[in-house]
Amino acid sequence: MSENRPGGPSPVAIAASQNPVQLRAGLIDDDRTPSGMVCMATWREEKLVARCVLPPETWEQIDDFGLLADPVQVVLLAREAPPGLQCQLFAIVPLPEDLEEDDDEEEELEEDEDEPWAASVPSSAYEKVIAEEGDEEEDEEPRVATLPLGTIVRYSHDRVHPDSLPHEAADVLRKVIEGQTAEMVDRALARLFDEMIERESEAGEGDAV
Repeated sequence: MSENRPGGPSPVAIAASQNPVQLRAGLIDDDRTPSGMVCMATWREEKLVARCVLPPETWEQIDDFGLLADPVQVVLLAREAPPGLQCQLFAIVPLPEDLEEDDDEEEELEEDEDEPWAASVPSSAYEKVIAEEGDEEEDEEPRVATLPLGTIVRYSHDRVHPDSLPHEAADVLRKVIEGQTAEMVDRALARLFDEMIERESEAGEGDAV
């Protein structure tokens, strides 16, 4: 787990599963789902762990490509916000091989247009870190993206580690996956989410102006 302070008012903690986790996703009926959207639910075994509103075409691609068919690493971002802790749950999923093209800016733009589920996440950030650290092995590294699964809320009075946001994030994730969580997030993964957090912070500052 790690804690980041991107310059905004709220610190962010990241926790990640130590091993890949088997998840199952499917559509459910939810009265709160906006018109023209669908609600995707995610289960860990028989336990519902998160739900997320998506465009229908996004769900079709998740389902068609089987992005959650195999075990995946699960990452949780936690912020202290009313009513206690606001957590975003993500799955780190491989991009389908038949969508892999040359690694340039035009390809990234085309990929975002073809994959709406990946359009809002920094899939290229992970690749850039791998390129910096892997050199000759960069072609062997899988291309991945973060797939949002939903939001988890923990009330203040339910916190187990009220004085430690990183430990609290790890505890929330541990209860979601019922397994071991990593004490340290690897550098590439941390950079991936640091860039996303920084963009969110900049967007918030822009809205406030």
